[in-house]
Order: sequence, then structure tokens, then C-alpha cells
Amino acid sequence: MKENSMVQLFVRNLVMAIPWGIILLLVVFIAAVGIKQQVKEAMQYGIRTAIYTTGNFAFDYNTIVPVKQNIKEGVEFVAKTTKNEIKNLLDDPQVKNDLKEIFEYSCQGKQ
Repeated sequence: MKENSMVQLFVRNLVMAIPWGIILLLVVFIAAVGIKQQVKEAMQYGIRTAIYTTGNFAFDYNTIVPVKQNIKEGVEFVAKTTKNEIKNLLDDPQVKNDLKEIFEYSCQGKQ
């Protein structure tokens, strides 16, 4: 019995594998062509559904009312805090003195 060299063994197995590779490529190609349209439709459906859901969520009454209320309360809080900070700042004797000097100096420059 004659022993085969490694090159002959490799070539023989390669020749046997090529038809199976071609068959596998044909099956994959046929499957890809067959499901191409379904994948496209599924992607379009997913995008449409996401847009619709996002639009409904953004304009939902139960979403808008709390957001509007939170914004109103936030503006009121900032206004109240700013008022108190300015009031405390103006009550400081050093600031009062500085403002008095600024007004006196600005009035002297106009005369």
C-alpha cells in the first residue's frame, strides 16, 4: 500500500470540500434572497412603530402635565431663591455703603 504525501492528502480533501462549499454558498444565497424582503419590511415596521410610540409618548396628556407643573415649580423656586439672595445681599451694610458711593460718584460725574 502506497503512502500518500501530505500535499496529495491536502489536495484530495480540498477537491472534496469545494463542492460542499459551493452548495453551502448556494443555500445561503437562496436563503438571503428569500428573506431579504421580510427583513426590509421588519426594519420598516420597527422604525414606524418607534416613531409612532415616541410621538404618542411626547404628546401624551399624562406626560405633558407633570412636566409643565415641574417647569412651573422650578421657575417659581428660582425666582423665590433669587429674590431672597438679592434681599440678603442688599441688607448687607458693606454692599449698601458701596452702592451709596457708586451713586454719589455717578452723580458727581454728570455735574
